[in-house]
Amino acid sequence: MKRNKAEAYWTVPYLTIWGTQWMADSLLQYIWMADPHGAVRKTLLGVAAALTVLLVVRDRVGRSAASSRQVAAVGIPALAAAALLLVVALSARLGTTALFVPELLRCFLLAAFYVWIGVRLGRELVYLGLWLAALGIVIWSFYLGYAPIILGFSGGASLLACALIFRFWRG
Repeated sequence: MKRNKAEAYWTVPYLTIWGTQWMADSLLQYIWMADPHGAVRKTLLGVAAALTVLLVVRDRVGRSAASSRQVAAVGIPALAAAALLLVVALSARLGTTALFVPELLRCFLLAAFYVWIGVRLGRELVYLGLWLAALGIVIWSFYLGYAPIILGFSGGASLLACALIFRFWRG
């Protein structure tokens, strides 16, 4: 189990980039007067995507065959989740779903992913997933109008918390 925890450390930069982007995006949704046309939000998304591509290219050069198999084992479910999120995002953009559906789906998918990974790596991630799922249920039940802001910020904060957990495990 300790070896698996140490091997998860390579995800820390990605978790940090996307957690920060997700939190900034939800804050800019809250203070929409600062970015009424969404240009800053689109720029932040582009910067996060560019940083991710740079990290992938940099990491590709230094990885061995065994660790690339490990990346594929984690990457395939991540790509499936990304494809599902893309479909929901496109349908929201086209106006076929409500504004809060993508945030709720993203929250529950992330919570399920934390629980799934937490079973393999450690109970801290299970607790993080259960917390995010409970928050999603409360927002869904009572505060649905605030879902994009609260769940967006909390989802980004959970990614940063996951990065910190992986750093603690590394030592």
